[in-house]
Amino acid sequence: MSVYSDENILSSEGSFWEIGQFKRTVKRVDDGHRLCNELMGLIQERSEIERKYSKSLRHWSKRWNELIDKGPEYGTIKSAWKSTLTEADSKSEIHSEMAKKLMQEVQGAVKTWQKENYHKKMMNGFKETTEASDGFAKAQKPWAKTLKAVNSKKVAYHTACKAEKQAVSQEATASNDTSLSPDQVKKAKEKVERAQQEKEKLETRYRASLDDLKALNPRYMEDMGIQFDKTQVFEKKRIEFFKQTLKDMHKVLDLSNCPSFAQIYTDFSKTIENADAEKDLKWWKANHGTGMAMNWPDFEEYKEELHAIGSKRATMKNSVSGGGDGSITVKTVRSIDNDYNNTEYNDPLLSAERNYPGYTQYDDNDNDGQMSQESQEEGVPVRALYKYEGLEDDELSFEVGDILIKLDDEDEQGWCRGRFNGREGLYPSNYAEVI
Repeated sequence: MSVYSDENILSSEGSFWEIGQFKRTVKRVDDGHRLCNELMGLIQERSEIERKYSKSLRHWSKRWNELIDKGPEYGTIKSAWKSTLTEADSKSEIHSEMAKKLMQEVQGAVKTWQKENYHKKMMNGFKETTEASDGFAKAQKPWAKTLKAVNSKKVAYHTACKAEKQAVSQEATASNDTSLSPDQVKKAKEKVERAQQEKEKLETRYRASLDDLKALNPRYMEDMGIQFDKTQVFEKKRIEFFKQTLKDMHKVLDLSNCPSFAQIYTDFSKTIENADAEKDLKWWKANHGTGMAMNWPDFEEYKEELHAIGSKRATMKNSVSGGGDGSITVKTVRSIDNDYNNTEYNDPLLSAERNYPGYTQYDDNDNDGQMSQESQEEGVPVRALYKYEGLEDDELSFEVGDILIKLDDEDEQGWCRGRFNGREGLYPSNYAEVI
């Protein structure tokens, strides 16, 4: 669908060729810089959405891992439960990577392009805007000067026309007024003649001035066209860059072509399909049901207390060493039960949290000394380019324009350690620039 319409054309203030109307084209250069900022803001907000979504998935996975581990579920169906959490952990990593790429690759490219194509002046504005404005003004100056003369002569001619009409009206009135002397009527006629002569003289000058202006039109259109084409080339460059940027953004966000994303759901489905009711029921029967071994009560002859104690000790010893069928059965049951209950679950969330930007494992004994040492570091002052709200306890929060102290350089995850308002923490490196 076209975004252009006759309504847009009709609503314009005037033709490009009129005096000063080139300012709309000059403003387009300034608008390009502002649009770069808006595009970066759009990318930043989407990156924040991806980052928060990734964090929500991790927290959800961690919470339900704990609930499932503490709950009564067991066997292959428990693994099927946990496959939903594995999917969340894997998807969290993908969206975290998307957020990172949006900021570092896509938004970073816009920031670099803006810096390379818009050069700020010492006072206000941009060099490119000034060059465009000066070029148009220079091309328009001769034509504008002649147009000013034409307008001046037009006003004089129109004034003469008005004076002639007034003189003709007065002469007609005087001719019909019997109270006036012939001399007065004659003067009225002479006034009409002078007004007509003045009108004809000014009309000649007006037409001559118009001819001069028309003679300048071809050169005027050529010079203005050259300047306009320069701005068109600059704008074409911006539009094509924005198009490529949006394609890069699409590439980052398009999960349909991400092999690892498809693999997540292949594994997810496979784990669910591996849930086997018969296998789980068989395990329960052997470990908690009718399949368990039992030392059925048997007749025992009375023995003296000392012998009984010795017998119990021998039985306990045999149980530990594997002697006796009954002892072996008890040992076997306990072994199966303990192996099931004490199975260590390798939590993928812990690994994901450790790999997440900003994760740091502190030693309780060294924490005070470390913080004391960090607080003594001088650091480098940086200015916040965007607003940031810390989502983790070890992240800083700040507004646009706030001054922070950068204590460490960017790590491999794209985070810096800094200090703000007396508090040390982490922040995204590309959210601030060195002053």
